Amino acid sequence: MKPLATNPRFAIVLAVFYTLSMVLAAKVTYLMIFSHEFLASEGRKRTTRMIETIPVRGTIFDRFSQPLAVSTPVSTLWVNPKQFDPTNQQAALLKEHLDINESLTKNLTLNTQNKSFAYLARRIDPQLANTIMELSIPGVYEHQEYKRYYPQSSMLAQSIGFTNIDQKGIEGIELMYNHKLSGLPGIEEHTLNLHKRATREIVVHKPFTPGDNLHLTIDSTLQHYVEKALLKALMKNAAKSASAILIHAKTGEILALSTMPSFNPNARKSFNAELIRNRVFTDVYEPGSVIKPFSMAAVLTAKIIDKDAIIQIAPGFVKINGYTIRDVGRDSQLDLAGIIRRSSNVGMSKVAIPTGGAVISQLLTELGFGINTAIYFPGESVGTVPVNRVWSDIATASLSYGYSLSVNLAQLAQAYTVFANDGNLVPLSIIKGEAKPARNVISPEVANSVLSMMVQAVDGPGAGGKRAAIDGYTIAGKSGTSRKASSGGYQNNKYRAMFVGIAPANAPEFIMAIIVDEPTAGGYFGGAIAAPIFKEVLEDALRIRNIPSDERRSTRATPGRAGAPSPAMFTTPIHSQPPLRAHIPATG
Repeated sequence: MKPLATNPRFAIVLAVFYTLSMVLAAKVTYLMIFSHEFLASEGRKRTTRMIETIPVRGTIFDRFSQPLAVSTPVSTLWVNPKQFDPTNQQAALLKEHLDINESLTKNLTLNTQNKSFAYLARRIDPQLANTIMELSIPGVYEHQEYKRYYPQSSMLAQSIGFTNIDQKGIEGIELMYNHKLSGLPGIEEHTLNLHKRATREIVVHKPFTPGDNLHLTIDSTLQHYVEKALLKALMKNAAKSASAILIHAKTGEILALSTMPSFNPNARKSFNAELIRNRVFTDVYEPGSVIKPFSMAAVLTAKIIDKDAIIQIAPGFVKINGYTIRDVGRDSQLDLAGIIRRSSNVGMSKVAIPTGGAVISQLLTELGFGINTAIYFPGESVGTVPVNRVWSDIATASLSYGYSLSVNLAQLAQAYTVFANDGNLVPLSIIKGEAKPARNVISPEVANSVLSMMVQAVDGPGAGGKRAAIDGYTIAGKSGTSRKASSGGYQNNKYRAMFVGIAPANAPEFIMAIIVDEPTAGGYFGGAIAAPIFKEVLEDALRIRNIPSDERRSTRATPGRAGAPSPAMFTTPIHSQPPLRAHIPATG
């Protein structure tokens, strides 16, 4: 037998072994030196995942930092269909915990072509997500998102609005300020464990930028009072809806606004499109007699009618261009203040016609009717003011007492600021610290004269707005009633009841505009239906904001000439629960 060293077969085997060893060593050396970065990258792809981090949406607060909309952390489960392969038991548990039907699970396992992502469950409780992840189902992953929550439930719902499932604002302030609230996403690299769950090893490639917070001008306590009064009036009068806006007379800040009935933005499945609308901005209507103070301001400004004129009202109606204008009351004659106090259509028409429709129309336009308010609320309807037309006497008369134009409630509240600010129009604002400068529209003398007339419209003899009177305070206001129009003309049994008031009139702090749509429980006049809402809300507002009564006021201010509100008034929270038509109808 030959020694192994001289055995040809052994030599061949040894040569092959050495050759393979050299090849292997060369390959390892090549991989380590020249392919290190490539291999490391491939390894990272299998053990790490790049994740877009969702920024926290900004919180919406009221003026006293009470949260109105917040974002809470939730978990989202998703799958890679190419990896998703649950056992029968795991599929049954998915159905039990997530209420996922078997067909969806089957589709996810079969749909593996050109697809590496599909949602399994979105925005679920993190504990539930943890239960699912502990099942260790191949191809199931988890990442954190946020869910919008509205802690005040239905309060201010139409104004705050809501977001979609991707946290993008789609209604209200959430939509209006989505660019500020959203923030910017980031990118993180997460290391995965054997169960494909992210560990604490995170590399931040781009940090997310959280959304900005918003502080509204809203006072949640006053908002509560407004909503309570509206709901009470809605039920008492069996009305279709009731809306109101309460603003600070000097700054134009919106303190409360609401429409009843409302909705709960946390209960998405119960959403009703009719309830979502913020009717303060979105609905327009013929305002009726609440427009008369502006018509009277145009009359006084034009100086065609003597300010001490006495107007013949009897027999309670007047025929103009073949149309009959009627009054609800029975007055023989009235001065200009009496026309406002008694809400006389006959008297208003007689002083408006010499003044001219163009003059009234121009003033209404300068007051902001027919254009967006300073808020530019999503879905806001601007209404119409007739301009550039041949002004017949009947067209002028119709406009003077609130027909042939359309307005929204926010426009009315904004326009009434001229009577509380020496003729200066104060734009509305809803974001704290963003009040806009006022501009002059009418003279102080005219503004204060009309304001005094509106005081008589509340506390004078036969006043239409007497139910808005508040003991101890001088209140100015004007009621209005308009018949609803349809394609066939005005309807005989459908009305809108309105009231706009200023409190206190001798030192204005609040302006409130109210509308009750289609009251059906008997009454329908604005003075009977809407004025009591003003009284109920303002009694509370004046009390909790410690606004001095007439007796407590050391010096009586001239109407419309009051100074700024007391410094503490809106800085300290009060904790409390929370076209012309064939028939011109008469209004009150």
